[in-house]
Amino acid sequence: MKLLSKIRAMCFLSLFILLATCKIVAQTNNNVKESNPEIELLEEKLEEIKKAFNVPGLAVGIIKEGEIVYAKGLGVQDLETNIPLSTQSVYHMASVSKPFVATAIMQLCEQNKIELDKKLIKYLPYFTMKDERYKNITILHILTHSSGIPDVINYEWNNPKYDDIAAEEHVRSFKSKELDFTPGEKYNYSNAAFDILADVIAKASGMTFESYMKEFIFKPVGMKNTTFYKPEVPKKIATKPHTLDNELKMAVEPVYPYNRIHAPSSTLHSNIDDMLLWAKINLNKGKVGRHKIYNEISYTLLTTGQRKISKNDSLALSWFISPIRDYKMIRHSGRDTGYNTYFGFIPKTKSAIVLMANNDIFFNSDVANYLLKYILFGESNRVKTPIHYLLKDYILSNDIEKCKEIYFDKKRYASNKYNFEIWTLDQFGYWLINKNHYKKALEVFQFNLVLFPKHPGLIDSVTDAYKAMDNKKMAIVWYKKALKIKPDQEISKKKLDALMNE
Repeated sequence: MKLLSKIRAMCFLSLFILLATCKIVAQTNNNVKESNPEIELLEEKLEEIKKAFNVPGLAVGIIKEGEIVYAKGLGVQDLETNIPLSTQSVYHMASVSKPFVATAIMQLCEQNKIELDKKLIKYLPYFTMKDERYKNITILHILTHSSGIPDVINYEWNNPKYDDIAAEEHVRSFKSKELDFTPGEKYNYSNAAFDILADVIAKASGMTFESYMKEFIFKPVGMKNTTFYKPEVPKKIATKPHTLDNELKMAVEPVYPYNRIHAPSSTLHSNIDDMLLWAKINLNKGKVGRHKIYNEISYTLLTTGQRKISKNDSLALSWFISPIRDYKMIRHSGRDTGYNTYFGFIPKTKSAIVLMANNDIFFNSDVANYLLKYILFGESNRVKTPIHYLLKDYILSNDIEKCKEIYFDKKRYASNKYNFEIWTLDQFGYWLINKNHYKKALEVFQFNLVLFPKHPGLIDSVTDAYKAMDNKKMAIVWYKKALKIKPDQEISKKKLDALMNE
């Protein structure tokens, strides 16, 4: 009997281990579960989007009613190694960094180490600007992009700093700069202002910015592969940025977008697994198990609109708030050289989405809204591909007539698939200018002007092509044409004045 009992116990134990193993596989192997038509259709849509936007690796995470319904990496970490993407693959998150920084500020407010309405110079007395109005900048002004501090012109990704004094050096670099407007007067997105918060957090906490974020946000939340410090990213799960090369083909960008002085605005590195944990924290108002990384007052301040910035959108503390159907979406997107990212959550429906693309021509906000509307409301409208994403494969090996032929063919037979709005060919022309294909750019701009005649902005674009070709005479003629149609167009005035004074 004892032997029989032992055999039964061993069989039960083996069965338990087998079931547990099966459960783990189902949770970790990119949705290896029983067939789900909704998810299968979602994946078809994602593959179509990935192909349309030339994304080497698209990572997606979706939460619905508090549960993860999709988490997967589609494609590769980079086009050089072709390592398959996974939910652990780490991306540069660009401006999705900012809400993490706002969360850290609120934590320090709870500890009475920072006050939102206090002047910046209280915490950083060595911060000075040529413009005396700088003395009135508050922490709240920075968090709501109303400080008046001009934005970054050059991120110097090709000359990055890694040392611990980078944050303070950035703060001391404003001495000769002037404000764009009086603090609090209006909204103007400023990465440069946000970057100052690294030093504020460091001085208030007594730790480096990156150490504080790891100790008081990433560790409590369980975000094991998330960091603001690029050298900490394990190479085997690191993605690479991709941009269009000189032939308009997608390729690995040799310059990685990292510079420690821009940590708060741009250098968060994370993956789908970790960002879904972050989503749950925000959906649970900061709660982690029995603990909270911030209290409900902080949550309310972080997610309540402080300033109206458009008809439908408002700005909270770093977060943007937009409607989706009848619900409030709290979101932030990011774009830097070679990367596009998006994070958003809807408190009412306990839903969230994370998108990561390792190229910089992906439409993060459009795709996020499209996917959420499909998952939450069953809407099946497609994300239209900008027509120039197709034309770019033909422009350099064919003449403009071939592109016109394709344009009109797709407009007639595939208008539900492609976007033909005025900006598409305009952006296409500037892509060509940036890659030194000036004549091709001019042809594209002129074609766009035929489609949308007498548009001053498009006339201005033609002028830019002539200017790039060093044809000053024709540039002046076309700037004057733009001003004749719209005399108050300031950008054309400034460009013409600059050209005349050369």
